[in-house]
Amino acid sequence: MNILPSTRRIAGLFALQLVGLLPISLPAQAHDLQYTVVGGQAVVIKLFYADNTPFTFEGYEIYRKGEKLPYQVGRTDKQGRIAFLPDGAAQWQIKAISEDGHGLDFKLSTDAAAALSGSEKPLFERYSRIFIGVAFILGLFGALSLYLKGKSAK
Repeated sequence: MNILPSTRRIAGLFALQLVGLLPISLPAQAHDLQYTVVGGQAVVIKLFYADNTPFTFEGYEIYRKGEKLPYQVGRTDKQGRIAFLPDGAAQWQIKAISEDGHGLDFKLSTDAAAALSGSEKPLFERYSRIFIGVAFILGLFGALSLYLKGKSAK
């Protein structure tokens, strides 16, 4: 009678233990984070205040027209930029708001090649010179009418 186990028996037990441990090791692969680096066509949006200070590390959401869930959510980078990779032709709504209440809501369009095809600027930004000119003229008219009213009362 041989007290030492045979090599074949030891190999069989070892293989059985490995097969038994396999289900335990499979969930561990889900925690292994991988990455790839790919160059692509991105739309880069730069947000900044009137004094050219970047809108840094503030939250934003990007929506495809007609969808309730955002396509992309995040924070601007140190230079106030949003990099966004559209997946085709669509109209997009970009909403950005800071913790102190400053914000912006505008639309842009991309074509079938996912390249920028149009952008909508806020009303004030498009017509700011006209608004300022009209306000200046109304201010002058108001000041002149107050001056003339004061002069006629004397």
